[in-house]
Amino acid sequence: MTGWRIHVSDSGDTRTTGDPAGRTDRSQRTVIIAAVITASATIVAAVIATTVAGGHSPKAPAAITAPPAPQHTSPTPHPVQSLPATPSAPAPSPTAARIMAAPDSAAVGATVTITGSGFAAGEQVRITFNGTYGSTLDLRDITAGPDGGFAAEVTVPEDSVDSDQQQSFEVRGLDSDERADTPFHITG
Repeated sequence: MTGWRIHVSDSGDTRTTGDPAGRTDRSQRTVIIAAVITASATIVAAVIATTVAGGHSPKAPAAITAPPAPQHTSPTPHPVQSLPATPSAPAPSPTAARIMAAPDSAAVGATVTITGSGFAAGEQVRITFNGTYGSTLDLRDITAGPDGGFAAEVTVPEDSVDSDQQQSFEVRGLDSDERADTPFHITG
C-alpha cells in the first residue's frame, strides 16, 4: 500500500489519501481490527486452556508481530470472548484407599484417631463402625485434604465387649466410592 496515508482530524474524521476514488472504507478496517482482536483472544484462550490442563505453554513463533495500533478508537467497546468457568471434578488419588485406627482397641466411649489416605482431593469421606451381628453405625463425615488424606477423632460406640465377632472401622469416599477398613476390638 505504498503511497496511502490516513489522516485523522481532531473531530475523529478519517480521510485516506492515495485512494484513487478519494474515499475510505471504514467498515473494512473495523472488520480487520475485529479479526485481529478475535485471533489474539483465541490464542490467549488456547494458552490458558493448555496451562490449566497441566500442559506447557506453547512457544509463540518469532515472526508474529502485532499490527499497528489504530489511530481512532470506536466509542463502542468490542466484547472479548472469554472461556466459561467450569467446576473441576475431584482429582482421583494415585493410590488405593487405606486407613488406620490408633489405638486399635479401646473401651466404649474412648477416643480413637482414624487416619486415611488414597481419596480424591476435597472428597467427603464417611467413617462407619462395623459392629457385631452385622450392625453398622455412621460416625461422621470429613473432607479429605488436597493430598487425599485425612485424620479424624471418633468415639468408640456401644457394641459387644470382648466379642468373638470381628469389629472394624470403615471409611468410604462419597464421590469415588473408594473404601478401606481396619480391624478394631472393643475392650471391657
